[in-house]
Parts: sequence; structure tokens; C-alpha cells
Amino acid sequence: MQSASLLTVLLLAQIGWAQSPASPSQPAPATIHVDTQFVLLDALVENKKTGRTLDTLSANDFQLSEDGVPQTISYFSRDQLPLSVVLLFDMTETVHAALEPLAQAALEILGHLKREDEVAVMIFSSRTELLQGFTTNRPLAADAIKTASWMADVEGTFLDEDMFEAVDLAMKARAPASRRVLVWLTDGTANDQNGFTQASIGQHSAAHLHSQREAMISLLQSGAVVSALIDRTAETSRVIMASGMGAGGTRVGDIDEYAKATGGPVLSTGTKEAAERLALLIDQIRARYTLGYKPTRIQLQGKFCKLSLQLSPEFLREHPELRKSGFVVLTKSGYYR
Repeated sequence: MQSASLLTVLLLAQIGWAQSPASPSQPAPATIHVDTQFVLLDALVENKKTGRTLDTLSANDFQLSEDGVPQTISYFSRDQLPLSVVLLFDMTETVHAALEPLAQAALEILGHLKREDEVAVMIFSSRTELLQGFTTNRPLAADAIKTASWMADVEGTFLDEDMFEAVDLAMKARAPASRRVLVWLTDGTANDQNGFTQASIGQHSAAHLHSQREAMISLLQSGAVVSALIDRTAETSRVIMASGMGAGGTRVGDIDEYAKATGGPVLSTGTKEAAERLALLIDQIRARYTLGYKPTRIQLQGKFCKLSLQLSPEFLREHPELRKSGFVVLTKSGYYR
């Protein structure tokens, strides 16, 4: 898989031409030559207690560093790039009671998207299945969501393998300069991936299961953002209590780790407020800033580069009330060259 730096520079080149069209007397060149590395990242500035976001910031209001070295932000936008959204529906038994309300919420969300935003629909359990590839055709997306609302699987959730396959789909987005987002509609549980669980609750899973490390590397290389709407049913609670660390190894929190690594939002919901909470989730995704920079140091291919993005000291001095109110910057933890 290509590294994030190579992918994002190609995206940035296209963004630049889209924002600065050539005049009629000066037609745009037929080709664009890229000879530098560029990194893009999404960020949300949020009050953790209230959920309020700051949506009036500029590039000068941020302080960015890579591996501790300050970087210069040379591209900055908010809600200008289209979204490529993958809706992932959990097919496992613990989610059955919540699946229809989650699907109905997803149908309503289609109306919140912009015309240029594209949607793909995938289901997951011990494996994934693509119901609809990326499309801007809302009726096609709606049909796939309706299909997902009644599907079911008695197998477990192999989230690491599912994540790897979902990232692979995200990289097939049709909009070349879009922000890729994985929206998981789930109860937040996952099962251990090993020979026993593959034989007992993963008989239809892939022969080779990717590990959590492999899935995380793939995710951070892709630049995709992981978000989730979690509806924990009564069956979810029962299975967690009955499982412990026994057969199946049912766990919670795995999806949160992936979301945290990309700075994506994770919201909890119940059946009645699913549509409202999913709308809030999409709003938070759309409220994210997109920042771009050219790294000041050349690193070895495959190296993990740690990112730090904060509100700048100058901005906080001018707005001391924000320091006290607990605003945080949510973004990805880093990327692989």
C-alpha cells in the first residue's frame, strides 16, 4: 500500500488546481508534476464536556509538530473537500435489536450529505461484505442500507480483519481529493482472533486474518478517519457478562482505539435517539479542519512519524477562557512514511 505522504501530495495537487482554475487565456497544463512529499491531516477542536466545537479557527491558531520538530502549515480548509463515507453495519447477534433503528438513522443521514459526497455500504462480522461501492446516487445507497437492516450473521466480530478490509475499501474512493471516513454502526464488541474462534465463530472468515498491528498500520497509511455510533443492547450486556475471557473472548473498546488513533468521534446512542446521534456524528466529521504541510526532514520509508497538533500559545493567550473550558484538538496520532 502506498504511504500517506505520497497519496496526500497527489490529493493536494488536485486540490490546488480545483481552487485556482486557469484563466480562459491560460489553459491548465495537461499534466501535474509532483516532486515533494506532503502530508494532510484532519482535526476537530472540541470541548470534551459539552461537545461544542470551534469552527472559526485559522491556520495561525494551530501549532503542529512531527516527531517534536515544528512544521509550517501551508494548506488549510474546513468543509471544502468532499466526504467518502463507508457505512459499516454490524451483523452479529448482539446488535440485531438495534440494527433497524441504526439503518433508519443512516437513511436519514443521506439527506445531510452534500451532492458531491459519496457513500459505500458494507456489513461486517467475522468477515466483511460490500453491499454498495462508492456512489453519489442516493437511491442506490438507500437500497443497500435497507438490505443491511434485515441481514444477520451468527458468527463473531473479528474487528482487526474487518478494519483492514474496510480501509482497503476506503482507498478505492472515487473522489480523488476526498476525506475518507469509516462510520461503524455497532455495539462496540469484538472477539479474539485465533484458531479456536476462527473454527467456532468464524467459519466464513478469511483464511488469513490480519492482526491489530497490521490493521492499524494500514489505517494510518490510508489517512482515513474512524468514527463509530455505539448502541449497546441488552443482549450485548448479557454476552459480555457471560463471556468474561472464555470462549469467544468478547471485548469492548477495540473500536475506540482505532478511532483514537485517527482522532475520530465515537458516540453512544439508544434506539430512540439513533438518528439524532448519527446526525451529530456526521456534523462533527464535517466540522473537522484539513491541514497540510511539507515535512522539514526526510524520513526513512516505513517509519512511523508522530504528530502533535495543539492550539497555538498565541491563540490561547488571546482567548484564556478556552484554556479553562477544556477544548482539545482531536487528530491522528501519526502516519507511516
